Amino acid sequence: MPGSSDGRLPIGVALSGGTAKAVAHIGVLRALVDEGLPIDYLAGTSGGSLVAAFYASGMPLERIGEIARELSWAKLVKLRISRLGVVSSKPIEDFVKDHIGDAQFSDFDTPTAVVATDLATGKRHAFSSGGVARAVRASCTIPQIFLPVEIDKRYYVDGGFSEYLPVETLEDIGGMFVIGVHLAHKSPMYGRPRNYLQLAMHITGLVAKTNYVDSIKKADVVIHPDMDRFSPFDFEPSDDLMTAGYEATKKAIPKIEKEWKRKSGKIYQFLKKVSPHRQ
Repeated sequence: MPGSSDGRLPIGVALSGGTAKAVAHIGVLRALVDEGLPIDYLAGTSGGSLVAAFYASGMPLERIGEIARELSWAKLVKLRISRLGVVSSKPIEDFVKDHIGDAQFSDFDTPTAVVATDLATGKRHAFSSGGVARAVRASCTIPQIFLPVEIDKRYYVDGGFSEYLPVETLEDIGGMFVIGVHLAHKSPMYGRPRNYLQLAMHITGLVAKTNYVDSIKKADVVIHPDMDRFSPFDFEPSDDLMTAGYEATKKAIPKIEKEWKRKSGKIYQFLKKVSPHRQ
């Protein structure tokens, strides 16, 4: 059990994938901070891993928002002819290093895990040690679009294929209150894909749905902003995405505080400690 110096139950925040929609996570974290709720642990998948890494590095949320407003696909992809694909995700790794350097997970004050999928086994792999940039790149590597990423002689692809909403990754640590931030569409997506990119994203979404259903059940509270009007390919509405994440989280605060207090009292009853609502 991780515990905390003041006896309260630590809070872990699981940030789902969502590609461009992951910008909404910035608004979610801002709302939690504004409400004085501690963020003791982080786990991120795909786009969520990028936001988690930037926040855990100590980067101010205002700066993360500025970076999101400047983001474009040209900064994140590079054409490369290969038998396994034509797009390299190396620019994602470079992008992370440009902003937080060659950071190691051990450098973070907020313990963080980045979820990718082992291409050989199809199982989840949570990176929490070693280099951050390469792990984030692996987590964001949609296999139908990007080339697989090699780490320690194994190949990894997008974490959404094994754990789109990384609640279980935090549960494996244990002894915390888990908030899941879920960015999948509320309404089912139908219709014929208009291009290869949409086809790849549609397949990824279908696979992710097979695992995030269980993750939702295991979270203590799930924040699910309405992302239906946003495209996973468009970074242009960054401010609207952050606002959607912020507003959905503000609405969820009463439930978060109620459930956090209830679970804190239950777990720490034998220690006879009182868990505060706020830090």
